[in-house]
Amino acid sequence: MSESGQLKQYIAFEIDDEIYAIDVLFVESIERMTQITRVPHSPPEVLGVINLRGDVMPVMSARRMLGYEEKTADDATRIAILRYDECRIGMIVDRVTEILNIPQDEVLWGGEALDEKRKVVISGLINLRDKPVMIVDIPRTLEWLLN
Repeated sequence: MSESGQLKQYIAFEIDDEIYAIDVLFVESIERMTQITRVPHSPPEVLGVINLRGDVMPVMSARRMLGYEEKTADDATRIAILRYDECRIGMIVDRVTEILNIPQDEVLWGGEALDEKRKVVISGLINLRDKPVMIVDIPRTLEWLLN
């Protein structure tokens, strides 16, 4: 298989009826929803912090980050624990759906057609069974959140 045809794994998740994906290399674990402690003066996308097995870490809302209205968590709501460099953060998603194995030459890189808010955090697109899957760029997302 050529370099461009190599498979890459993504964790797919849903927000409303849209499907998003994160490179599996950035995902440390998927956790059930837990108590979130609010933190004053944090960015609107950051809902607060959680205590995960003794580690306190910030938690962001994928819904807010991507421009959706907040909704009440349900049994399917999960927190994806993400790691990039020394940064660990939880990202709340409506539902984790599957692990995707995608050949890299099937990923359309760039987000020129996206609205301004999504253009910051989306780096590519996968066509999966005639449904678009947007790839969340974790390094760029964390840089945007922290600045």
